[in-house]
Amino acid sequence: AGVGVVGGLLAGGAIGLVLIEVVNRQSFHWSMDLHVPWLSLLLFGGGLVALAAVAAVLAGRQAMAHSAVLAVREDW
Repeated sequence: AGVGVVGGLLAGGAIGLVLIEVVNRQSFHWSMDLHVPWLSLLLFGGGLVALAAVAAVLAGRQAMAHSAVLAVREDW
């Protein structure tokens, strides 16, 4: 989940930078100042990673509640 958050932030930041610095200037002949809300991004990314960890723990507990042999037998 952490890799996804970092990758998404990098990709989104790159796209946003291109839109602000290149597309706006070429299409609309103006630009704007860039302000990155670092604290909000950090909190949101941390929340996403925490929720992913909770989901993984809950799924793991549910999977381990039954016998491993029964779980494999059901797949056949």
